[in-house]
Amino acid sequence: MIRGGCMIKRHDKWSKLGEEHLGPHNINWAKKVGPMMLMKSIMNDYWADNNKTFDWPAEHVNMVMSKLYWCWVAWLEQTHPEDLE
Repeated sequence: MIRGGCMIKRHDKWSKLGEEHLGPHNINWAKKVGPMMLMKSIMNDYWADNNKTFDWPAEHVNMVMSKLYWCWVAWLEQTHPEDLE
């Protein structure tokens, strides 16, 4: 569990966009359960539990991918902080 502060210390364009799309509720949940559980939930919401249409507009793809990217960056910072210095 992560207490206080933000999960990602050094944002790039995509992780910042993902944070905006996720919103505070999802980020607080990720602090409790971890970024990989949030990533699994995103994949479930947008793919496994969806009716699998392949005609997503580019902005929808960007929104989903930025959320997944945010989870990956948060996980990377948690598990390998020495590689990010």
